[in-house]
Amino acid sequence: MPAGIVGALMSVVGGRLYDDKGARFPIITGASLMAAELIAFVCLSQQMSDLVISLVYIIYMTGMGMSIGAIMTNALASLKPEFSAQGNAFLNTIQQFAGAIGTSLTSAIVGLSQAQYGSKGPRPTAIGTQHAFIFLAVIVVFLWVMFYKNVKTEGGSK
Repeated sequence: MPAGIVGALMSVVGGRLYDDKGARFPIITGASLMAAELIAFVCLSQQMSDLVISLVYIIYMTGMGMSIGAIMTNALASLKPEFSAQGNAFLNTIQQFAGAIGTSLTSAIVGLSQAQYGSKGPRPTAIGTQHAFIFLAVIVVFLWVMFYKNVKTEGGSK
């Protein structure tokens, strides 16, 4: 719950940054925070306490909250005004679809690791979770590179 609250608050901050500095700053900063969190989980997840896991997850939600609104606004800014409703519906549909696929893939990665180690106990689950974080970190680093190359400062895509 604390991470969800921070993510909601950071969406306001991300919107303000978008208005003041353009699309690039909140998107790149948010994606950087998400990448840092996932890399921290990859490297340290098996040694983290519950409190540290919660704090690191708050960093992820800070980045997510800061960037997701700016990403959507930046994408919609490239459309003609008469297509904004369809663009918004499309982006919301893609967001839900991507979330479902991501959840399925990470669950499958954890399940495969559990099966490989012959148990659903804590150790195989921790290993599987670490593998899932590696997968997610690769995706976020790829997205960061795409955002870095394609998002201009003043808003609107290149």
